[in-house]
Amino acid sequence: MPNILIQQNIPLAPFTTFHIGGPAKFFAEVSSEKNLSEALDFAREKNLKIFILSGGSNVLISDDGFDGLVIKINDAENRKQSGIKLSGENIECWSGESLASVVKFVAENSLAGLEWAAGIPGTIGGAVRGNAGAFGEEMANVVESVKVCEILKNSKVCGMDYKPVPANSLEICKILTKEACGFSYRNSIFKKNKNLIILSAKLRLEKGDQEKIKNKIKEFLEKRTKSQPKGFSAGSFFQNPVVKNQKLLEQFEKDTGSKAREGKIPAGWLIDESGFRGKKIGGVMISEKHSNFIVNTGNGTAQDVVMLASIIKQKLREEFNVQLKEEVQYVGF
Repeated sequence: MPNILIQQNIPLAPFTTFHIGGPAKFFAEVSSEKNLSEALDFAREKNLKIFILSGGSNVLISDDGFDGLVIKINDAENRKQSGIKLSGENIECWSGESLASVVKFVAENSLAGLEWAAGIPGTIGGAVRGNAGAFGEEMANVVESVKVCEILKNSKVCGMDYKPVPANSLEICKILTKEACGFSYRNSIFKKNKNLIILSAKLRLEKGDQEKIKNKIKEFLEKRTKSQPKGFSAGSFFQNPVVKNQKLLEQFEKDTGSKAREGKIPAGWLIDESGFRGKKIGGVMISEKHSNFIVNTGNGTAQDVVMLASIIKQKLREEFNVQLKEEVQYVGF
């Protein structure tokens, strides 16, 4: 049996920024590589599916919960030795460290390059996995390498069958270069290969003026506060789609005064154009402040979210011939 605490039937809603989700059949919180290994051993013994949960943003968990082991990665175990290590202009961060704490750390050490991430919820691990970005920047621009735990083919996660193999060959740790991470818009190899669990990330930043860095952070936080809603949400719900309709691109640029980057139009603008701002289903609604945010008004369910998202996707297909894709990950469906 593992030394870490394994709990049963733990509601997952409080661990997500959406505040939506049923119970985990089994639940463990880990704060070190050793803890993670123990949790994986438990899952193998019980033949359980595994889901890695970190900051709880960008996920929608089923009302039925997750029929397996949810492994919640917390910040570093030993708080006397921070989960963020500084080496010149590089930092190495444990995956469970909050993005907020990392932004604060680099600012205090006069390192520039991560100001845009101020106010983004979640952790470094989640930000790397989803190649989080804002204001024209993204994690791929600062990641140098990522340390991962790879669960080998005879011990797969997320519902795939596994066959018992010797314990010492169940998982390995290795370093992936930035190129090996396969970053693209809101995507990475970690989304495609569920056998890779992010342990830590090394980021390359650059020396800057501390006062200027803190002022930029303040500016980005103010922009975020003005444009994004308060309350329970998973963050931006849909990815910004590539649009081939030239008239639609021209209309967007005329209406907003902004250029369409790489042929992409903000999903929120398209949703707004379709008249969905403020639309409600059950306990969830499209935010009045930003149409790419679905907000839990207090008693929302995962089913409410799925229904509203489906209606939006269908309408945009019919009206604009645009196929929206969720940025949010569905879990337990």
